[in-house]
Amino acid sequence: MNISQKNKDNFFNLVDSLKKCRRADLSDVSKSKDVIEKLYVDPLDNDLILKSISKLNTTILTGRRGTGKSTIIARLQHDIRKSKDRLSLYIDVKSIFEQSKAFSYSAENYADHFSAQDLNKYLIYKSFLKEIISEIKLELKTNTLKFYLAKITDYFGPDKTAFEEELNRIFDDIEKFEYMDVEVLKQKKVLSNEENKNSVNQKVTANVSVDASGPKGGFNAEYGTSNSDASSLNEEFSEVLLKCFNPILIMRNIRELLKKIGINHVFICLDDFSEIDYDAMKIFVDVIIGPLNNLSDEFFKFKIAAYPDRIYLGDIDPQKIEQIRLDFYELYQAKTITDVHAQAQGSIKKLIEKRTQFFCKQTPDEFFDTTKTTLDDYYKALFDITSCVPRNVGWILWYANQQSIAKDKKITLNDLSIAAEKHFIDTVRPYFSQNQFMREPFDMKLEKYHLHQLLERFVNTAKINKRDILVSDSKVFAKDKTKPPTSHFYINKKLEDVLKPLEMQFFITKYNEQKDQDSSELMSFFSFNYGLCVSEDIHYGRGSDRKYVIQRRFNNTKSLQGYLADAKHIACNNHQCKATHDYEMLPMIEMFDMLCPKCKTGTCSVEHANVDVELADEKILLSEFDMQFINSLKVDSPQYPSGLAQELDCTYQKVGKRAARLKDMGFLQAQEMTINKALGKRNYYSLTDEAVTTYFEQ
Repeated sequence: MNISQKNKDNFFNLVDSLKKCRRADLSDVSKSKDVIEKLYVDPLDNDLILKSISKLNTTILTGRRGTGKSTIIARLQHDIRKSKDRLSLYIDVKSIFEQSKAFSYSAENYADHFSAQDLNKYLIYKSFLKEIISEIKLELKTNTLKFYLAKITDYFGPDKTAFEEELNRIFDDIEKFEYMDVEVLKQKKVLSNEENKNSVNQKVTANVSVDASGPKGGFNAEYGTSNSDASSLNEEFSEVLLKCFNPILIMRNIRELLKKIGINHVFICLDDFSEIDYDAMKIFVDVIIGPLNNLSDEFFKFKIAAYPDRIYLGDIDPQKIEQIRLDFYELYQAKTITDVHAQAQGSIKKLIEKRTQFFCKQTPDEFFDTTKTTLDDYYKALFDITSCVPRNVGWILWYANQQSIAKDKKITLNDLSIAAEKHFIDTVRPYFSQNQFMREPFDMKLEKYHLHQLLERFVNTAKINKRDILVSDSKVFAKDKTKPPTSHFYINKKLEDVLKPLEMQFFITKYNEQKDQDSSELMSFFSFNYGLCVSEDIHYGRGSDRKYVIQRRFNNTKSLQGYLADAKHIACNNHQCKATHDYEMLPMIEMFDMLCPKCKTGTCSVEHANVDVELADEKILLSEFDMQFINSLKVDSPQYPSGLAQELDCTYQKVGKRAARLKDMGFLQAQEMTINKALGKRNYYSLTDEAVTTYFEQ
């Protein structure tokens, strides 16, 4: 068959729009200001997610990468801009945190107050908060002048300068106290010196009180220091920075100014909140988010995009916020797993239909081969492959497009299967396969190593189950004996936290909770990544019999417990105690703030068993971002900086900086060319042969 070039180009634009990370708008898709409204597909019927996040409360959107958090925030902002008394501010938290690492503060003013390492952290956090406040100022000025200019001129007169000057004055007052922290630290040092005089007696007491079980009291007998030093240091950072930036002053003055022009509520949208380090997150919440949220009389409300289980609330009352979970199992909770899957497949159907109509002015059957397969079969396959993650839908269709539409053929189920394997190999598997090339702390490498071993245990079990079912006489397996699916498994729910890193990286996905075959324990059910199954020759599915997946052979709890016994333990940091505890005691120890159950004074932490982890030469180690950079070019090359930035979820300026470093290392080449006439002549990046040989030919 022949597919017109226009349809080929339009379909490519469709899948390209889905697979890229688009942050605050979709301006590169269309110049229409209503494009987000035309393309938005709410995960729930009747736009329930949009309606929920539009309420006057602080809301947290949680989900893995690509689940649509940024798109929902963009849609919310679009609606707020049409309101008469609300204002939205967009803060790209990750980008601001990255910029803050190149701080301009002089270390001389603080040298007597912190160690060199702690001082570097403190100044990064201070710079981060300063940049956040600067961004709030910029967003306030831009959005008020753009959407409330008429009201500004009504109140301040035809010259908007008076309004700008008052806004500038608020933030100028903050800058006057920028070095207030130096004075606060000097005072705190005097206080701490007084405390240190008394601490000598406490240290002696601690040393005298040692018995067979270890030292008594809250001090380490050997060093005379509190076991909660790290936590106390972060609390001190927050206390000092609160006085430095005075968020209460910011809040009162901004609220007073904005109410003059009719603004009664400000929604501050925080994107990529979980991408910053946890200590920075805590300080950000304690110094800025908490005070503005709790003390503003409902004036400031936050809309936060975060990863599951990586959010800190501080003093914010969890009863007064709403958390919306976007991963399909938690989003579509229903009485039966069939209902959950049906709702998820319906969401994919709406997504593809709307995009096809917008970009191609066609229906999906123009691009999917429906001679032997229904469109619903394709939606089910896309659900199985992508776990209902919109960005992954885009990637799968992008790969499938190369095998089909681009070659004058409609997409088939086989094309989707091939695409799933390619996406897994190119995007998911590198988390483990490129571990040796990553410049990161050794304990992170060690954790990845052990997680990889655990995943391989589960994969090997699936292969054994496949062979055993082929010769089994059980009636449960009778209908599937020729091609037995073994892609699904379950574990005791109490241990599911161990698997969260694997789920976060899309190696597995949780899809259900129910009692096991013996109805004694609640179990968490997972499925392997579809592309992993294709790569490992594991048949994907839950079986024909509804009791298929609850058979004991799919219970991986003992395998997981064996992994924990080999790979992880809990160790006490008290040098007099040095006790180790089984990992399964973690929930109990966490209840007592990680206090050692043996010595009652030491603080416990989870440690990984040491093994020999393969490491590449220091000269070719790359940061996580640089590794993602070259992986993106390996998949799709050449690319221009702003397009690559959308793939990598960052600014084009960061792409330019990292490209310069990779060029210096001999791994990147740039060339001016015209690939798309609409884009004109641009600078395009591609990998050198040396990069391909070094990182991909193993």
